[in-house]
Amino acid sequence: MPASPCINLTTEDKQTLLALARQTLVDYFIPQQSDIESQTQDALLSRHAGCFVTLFLDGKLCGCMGDIEGSRPLSKSIPELARCSAFKDNRFLPLLASQMERLTVELSVLSPLSPLKIRDEDALLRYLAEHPYGVVLSDAFHRSVYLPQVWEQLPQPDEFIRELKRKGGWASDHWSDDMQVELFTVEHFRE
Repeated sequence: MPASPCINLTTEDKQTLLALARQTLVDYFIPQQSDIESQTQDALLSRHAGCFVTLFLDGKLCGCMGDIEGSRPLSKSIPELARCSAFKDNRFLPLLASQMERLTVELSVLSPLSPLKIRDEDALLRYLAEHPYGVVLSDAFHRSVYLPQVWEQLPQPDEFIRELKRKGGWASDHWSDDMQVELFTVEHFRE
């Protein structure tokens, strides 16, 4: 069972992190001397945690990028992921300055990844039917991740895993003895 989220964020912490992501995008279009990092608690932004920045335009997904490892402090990963979500998610057109007023930012801060030892895909599906966590599938050549929020769109474990495999470049019916499964929880929040 995954650990609880590694960062217990207060309402103020969440507002600070959302402001950092938004200010990064504002600064891209109108460069200015943003002082948001120096105004925040160093302890919060220096923490290492996996994180995803998801952008919505008029309520519709328009960009999402993440770092599941948490190898960098939030002060570095959130701005970079905000820019990548806005301008480098190949599924969507790059964000325009004129769209900023209609943009909503969502952040997902991940718990550490927990490996799940399972025998086969059926065992995974049975486990996920009771425990709808975020999932990372990987083998020697591919890796794919879905946040726990994806369960809202794909509520059936077989559908969730089938689409996760497609996203990772596997055939939807692929399974091998090399497949590794890691689970995680998130704290997600939006403007």
